[in-house]
Amino acid sequence: MQGGGPGGAPVGVQAISGGTGTFAAPFEPTSTGVSYHGGPVLHGVTTYAVYWDPSGAFEAGTEQLINTYLAATAHDSGGSSNVFSVGAQYADGAGPAGYSQTYGGSFVDSDPFPSSGGCAATTATATVCLNESQEVNELEAFIAANQLPVGMSDVYIILTPDTVATCIDGSSECSTNTYCSLHSYATVGASTLLYITLPFTLLDSAGDAKSCQDDGSATVQAPNGDPGFGDVAAKSLSHEELETITDPLLSAWYDAQGNEVDDICNGVAWNPDAFLPVEGGSASSGTLYNQTIDGVHYYLQAAWSNEANRCELMSSLQPTIAGPQASVQSGTSLAFSASAGTGASIASYTWNFGDGQSASGQSVSHVYATPGDYTLSLTVTDAFGNTGSAADQIAVVDTPGTTAGASGLSGRTKPSSVTRCGSVWHGKRGRELRRCTTTFTARVASRSHAQRRRTCLYVRAHHARKWTRKRCTKA
Repeated sequence: MQGGGPGGAPVGVQAISGGTGTFAAPFEPTSTGVSYHGGPVLHGVTTYAVYWDPSGAFEAGTEQLINTYLAATAHDSGGSSNVFSVGAQYADGAGPAGYSQTYGGSFVDSDPFPSSGGCAATTATATVCLNESQEVNELEAFIAANQLPVGMSDVYIILTPDTVATCIDGSSECSTNTYCSLHSYATVGASTLLYITLPFTLLDSAGDAKSCQDDGSATVQAPNGDPGFGDVAAKSLSHEELETITDPLLSAWYDAQGNEVDDICNGVAWNPDAFLPVEGGSASSGTLYNQTIDGVHYYLQAAWSNEANRCELMSSLQPTIAGPQASVQSGTSLAFSASAGTGASIASYTWNFGDGQSASGQSVSHVYATPGDYTLSLTVTDAFGNTGSAADQIAVVDTPGTTAGASGLSGRTKPSSVTRCGSVWHGKRGRELRRCTTTFTARVASRSHAQRRRTCLYVRAHHARKWTRKRCTKA
């Protein structure tokens, strides 16, 4: 939601959402999509966390959770399995808003808070109130003192503890009554400073924290178990980061009411799919999670996808491969075709056959010259720059000879086999799982092909190379 900020610059705020939280949602978007207004998007960013905390009020575990989250989103940069992949459909004249992130590190600013010139929206807990301009002035001074970079590829996150309230300059909109976080920009010399402010004002109790995590549950969902509400802060961070990427100067992607891509999905009071689908955990125990990023579980909100016309937690591209289901013999021409799993316009289908050969197109053919096990991989890219991938395991055998079977029947061939694997899904404790089916085919004289199948469940640690077979069933 856009408003006015210091120096007249617009501000994008993550509004308090009603639900089961202490505060009622001041905004009720009715948007069904965002449109382009001519401004830039970001094609790559480096994020920096600055904790303005002169008294050491932040818990060490909370800082560690947030720093780990920022490093994790950078580690999985370019992938399609978390909410940042949704942003790739939003572009400017130079191309799509890329999921290309680097983590620049975290810093502690120990300068004292100003004793005057601030706002008046204090509470029993938040005894200091800072105007947004005071936060920006401090950030500029900190950047200069530490010789940190400023530009359209650098995003700074200012975090203040729950003893501090913040307000937008010249307004009554504050972290005590209106917003959980915000993003905007300022001019520093000839450069543009992009920033996010994340006050922990409402992250001082479970009731207040639910105003920033409107999922319909009365229990704070904290899959990492942080008592300092760092799990809720990560949700606010993902909200502001993705909006900064798709609308850094608040002149690119938003709707007629000024809602940006995450505003439309801010909570279930706005959209019932705001936190769906979940991957695991329990709502009653406060352990729900819906994202696994670099092996760590998070409970983040979805972002609006024009492409899918709904709130999504990851790119909607879920391609599948169709190909031969029976014997695969060397020297035989094999036909494969792809389905993108979405109605979006597809820009390219790229195939890698695992034997050093590749091809492009929705339907392709290939000849494996040498027996062996090969990984056939497919990458699909849509018109918005989103990507999705799929893979199959192909077992290629030599042309079978004839042998005598144990029963004395002549003319029985050696069995050939082909293995095909389904899509990977995420299990508990960061594990990845998939099922693979191997079809064995043999021909006996005077009979048609005889087949038997074996389906196995395979498990591996997140992003590990080796799969471990757990159990199999035969048919």
